[in-house]
Amino acid sequence: MKKLYTYLFASCILFAGCDSETVESLKDEPETPNGETTDTSEPEIIPEGYAAPGNILILSGGEYMSENAFLSHIAPDGTIEPDAFKNVNSTELGNDGVGLCMRNGKLYILCNEYWKNNGQLLIIADAETLKKEKSFGRESMVFNHPINDEKEKVDESMGGVAALDEQNIFIIAQGVLRFDSTTGELNLIKGAYCIGNAGYANTIESVVSPRGMLAVGDCLYAITGGFWSSTALVEFAKGKNEVNRRLELGGGSLISGMCLTDDGTLVAGTYERGQEKGNLYFIDLKNWTIKAKKTIRANISAGPSNTSGIVYLNGYIYFTGAEETEFTSTLNTTVSRYSLETGKIEKDIIDIKADEPDANMLDCGLAADPHTGYIYVASSKERQEGIVPESNVLIYDCNGEKPRLVRNISDIVHYAAGIYPMRRFSTDW
Repeated sequence: MKKLYTYLFASCILFAGCDSETVESLKDEPETPNGETTDTSEPEIIPEGYAAPGNILILSGGEYMSENAFLSHIAPDGTIEPDAFKNVNSTELGNDGVGLCMRNGKLYILCNEYWKNNGQLLIIADAETLKKEKSFGRESMVFNHPINDEKEKVDESMGGVAALDEQNIFIIAQGVLRFDSTTGELNLIKGAYCIGNAGYANTIESVVSPRGMLAVGDCLYAITGGFWSSTALVEFAKGKNEVNRRLELGGGSLISGMCLTDDGTLVAGTYERGQEKGNLYFIDLKNWTIKAKKTIRANISAGPSNTSGIVYLNGYIYFTGAEETEFTSTLNTTVSRYSLETGKIEKDIIDIKADEPDANMLDCGLAADPHTGYIYVASSKERQEGIVPESNVLIYDCNGEKPRLVRNISDIVHYAAGIYPMRRFSTDW
């Protein structure tokens, strides 16, 4: 039976004095009959249940030939629920899980439906209870081709999902698609795709990476790059079927990912294949400018994962890097980090195989919870079609001088598509 976890917060504010600007601002606050100021701000809403801060959800893609995707839950007290969505709904997710996000109390779960089509390409559930509210199959999710205006279904190999609300759900497929779940309307976003073999096949080619795409306020951010586009940060807005803004980055043709620092600065990572060289761009979203660029002597490739290759935690950028060729790549089984304060790199600060000898490969990028200072890693013994892997989730405490393993959990994931500390969505509630 699922448990609900409620978080109560109390705070005390001590006033040692007010400058003139603060005094002026207090004049505008409403007063009680006794002359006391009244706080008219709305109380902070703290999500409960599965969505409560401290909970961890892990989406397993599943071994798509023999099983569907499933959602594992780690509660704040460490309790494990291996298939939480099925426990709540008595039904499974779709086939071949891709990713999930949370926004305004809703959980959006995307599946490729690659091998078995059971009509659950996109599932919308209540984030606190995991109770399924809606689902959409590939047959119903069609859009107009920009060249011939024919109806086209979403691709069978999608990359990720992010939502601003129920009317603005962004899916990375052949280009970026904006889906309105209240009407079923699906639109291709101009500026987020190119046309391949123009005049002949007219294939729609995505130029936007799902790696680390972030919803901040009322906008969504992602990075373009690869064969069809220069590297740039792009912004998507509610109700718009074209890119809202574009900021050229300039260096590194391949995309590692993105993360946010404590002060809200967006960090975008790019790299060149086969080089021990990563580019980190520090971007002021409000002013739409690059505040700084750092080039580090490290491989920050995300490898084969659609999750971000870089993650921020308490003053450091953590990454695994990847062994890459033009056609294949494998995430390293060590973790390194870059200090934003000192500019120094600590290589292989975590050796995952030393803690789990069967961790021959990582399933997805790292995940971090800034409140606890923990980093989460999902590993598999092997990746082979038709074989359900032996797998592990490792949790590291990174609060001290050196990270230390605090837990190694066996067989609660199968090819994890992403690890999601619910606290990362707290500003999107």
